[in-house]
Amino acid sequence: IYPSFIDIYTSFGIEKPRRNLTPGREDAIYDTKRTGHYWNESILSELNGYESFKYDQPKAEELLKAGFGVVGTHIHDGVAQGTGVLVALNNTEIKSQIISNKITNHFSFSRSALTNQAYPSSLMGSMALLRQMYLDLDWYKKGNSATKDLSLEALASNEKLIQIFASEDKLNSLRAAKIAKEFGLNYILKGSGNEFERIEEIKNTNSKFIIPINFPEAYDVSNPYLSNQIELSDMRFWNQAPTNLKVLSDNGIVFALTTDKLKKTEDFRTNLLKSIKYGFDKTKALEALTTVPAAILGKSNEIGSLKTGSYANFVITSGEIFDEKTILYENWVQGTKYVVNDMTAKDIRGNYNLTIGNETLKWKIEGTAEAP
Repeated sequence: IYPSFIDIYTSFGIEKPRRNLTPGREDAIYDTKRTGHYWNESILSELNGYESFKYDQPKAEELLKAGFGVVGTHIHDGVAQGTGVLVALNNTEIKSQIISNKITNHFSFSRSALTNQAYPSSLMGSMALLRQMYLDLDWYKKGNSATKDLSLEALASNEKLIQIFASEDKLNSLRAAKIAKEFGLNYILKGSGNEFERIEEIKNTNSKFIIPINFPEAYDVSNPYLSNQIELSDMRFWNQAPTNLKVLSDNGIVFALTTDKLKKTEDFRTNLLKSIKYGFDKTKALEALTTVPAAILGKSNEIGSLKTGSYANFVITSGEIFDEKTILYENWVQGTKYVVNDMTAKDIRGNYNLTIGNETLKWKIEGTAEAP
C-alpha cells in the first residue's frame, strides 16, 4: 500500500481556450473591450479555474490507472492566468471532488490565445508586461487609482496563494526567477525537462520545481539522407533527457512531477521507470509524487501520506510500486475504491501440455497477468 499520487499542474476538467479570431489581424496595443479590467488582455488574473471546471470522468480514469488521486488544474491561457483548483479524482462523490476552490495562482510568458492585441508579441514583451503588471499592482494597492480594476483586485487578493510560473524552458526558468527576486515573490517553477543543461544556474535560483517527463522519441536514422539533417544537440538531448530527474535530485533541488505535455497518460509510468533506470532514486520518485507536491500546496496533513487524519487516498499494488513487473490493483480516493486490475484474477501464464486425442501439444501463455 502506497499513498496515491498528486499532480499539481494539469488542465483536468478545464477546456483549453482556442483562438477563434481572425489570424493576422491585430488591434492597437492598448485597445480593449474589457471594461473594468486591466488594459492588456493577456492579464487574466480575475479568472478562477473552479468556475469553468467540469469533472472529466474518462480523463479521471486514465489518471486513476496511472496511480493519481489528486490533481491541481487551472486555465492555461495568458501571462496572468488566474487561480487553480485542487480536485480529488473521486468518481462517485461529486460534493467532495473539489478539495480547494482557490489554491494556486498561475503565470507564464505566453500571451492569451483569445486576444487580438498586438502586445506582447515576443518573450521580451511578455517579460516587460509581467513587470509592468507588478508595478501597477503596487501603485494600485496604495490607492492611487480612481477606478476599480478587477484584474489588479484579483492579483492583490490572491497574493497569499501558491504562485506557480510555467517557464517551460531552462532559460525561461532563470528569467522568471529574476523577476520573482525583483518583486519579492516565491515562484514554483514549472520546467520543461531540460534543466540538467544549466544545472548550476537552476540550483542557484533556490526555487522549487514541477517537472514533466515527456522524453523525446528516438529519431529514425534508417535513412542516411534524413539522418544527416538531425542536429547533434538534438541527439544529445534525446540521449540525456532521462537523466534530468537524477541530476536535479543529486543537486538537492526540490521538485514534484507532472503528467503535463504527455501525449498519453499511460506513458508517465514508462518514462518514470526509464528515469529510475538512469539513476533516479526510487524513494525520491515516490516523494516527488506524494509528500513534495503535498508540501508545496500546504496540504501535508490531508494528502500525500498515509498518516492518521489524512484522506484515504492510497493504491494497492502487487509489489514494490516502481518495479517493472508490479501490477496496480486498486486506487482508493477519499475512501472510494477504483479497481484498476482485479487482484483475485488468477495468473495463468506459463507452459502447458495440451492433449488432444493421442497428441500432446506444447502450449505457452504469455503477455501480462491481467491481459494474457
